Amino acid sequence: MSLSRRALLQLAASTAVSGAVLGLTAVGRAHDLVRPPGALEEPDFLASCLRCLRCMDACAPLAIKPASIFSGLANLGTPVLETNKCILCMECIRTCPTGALSKIPKEEVFLGTAVILKDVCFAWLKTRRCRECEKACKPEAIVMEDNRYPVILAEKCNGCGICMRRCPTEPKAVIISPEGAKRTRRQGGRFLTVLEDRVGPYEIPPAPFHEWLKNRLLNLAEHYSVVKR
Repeated sequence: MSLSRRALLQLAASTAVSGAVLGLTAVGRAHDLVRPPGALEEPDFLASCLRCLRCMDACAPLAIKPASIFSGLANLGTPVLETNKCILCMECIRTCPTGALSKIPKEEVFLGTAVILKDVCFAWLKTRRCRECEKACKPEAIVMEDNRYPVILAEKCNGCGICMRRCPTEPKAVIISPEGAKRTRRQGGRFLTVLEDRVGPYEIPPAPFHEWLKNRLLNLAEHYSVVKR
């Protein structure tokens, strides 16, 4: 049976579209993105997340952005974390309405593991003495080898990124690898009940409502490219 030119073109177009959709779906299943603090294990996270982006709206340093379609249909609109911007203020956790971001204390958040790029680091290149990352690290996950070379203690690192933000090199000599990131498990027996909240008190008291609202609107406008600051 012969096909007309039009039928062949329709078949080719249909095949291309089907392949693209299946490909995006496959990417969504296979690729776990870096999620905000407290994120459930990926299957539970995807099932719980409403894509409401309240976590993104609450993020003062604009460290959370929505996943695009190129991350897969399953991930489309879900929050993705830029670890180099996150300051672990825990506002995303506080505002999540579904428990997709578990309300855990900061001490239980592990976003990944810091990695020092020796071919960029001032100390390892011996261009100058520098221990900014070690001085900034609150978990004491960085030690100075021979009192000169910074080394990461992976078992203590929570991926908070403060070492990277404090690093004076450009590009940064410290990056955060998602390796070592930990997810939390869904709370059992919590259907239509209040989720356990262990976030703890604010380390810095929140700003007055009028100041908070002003900053939030400016952050949202900047995020959606309405204004630039």
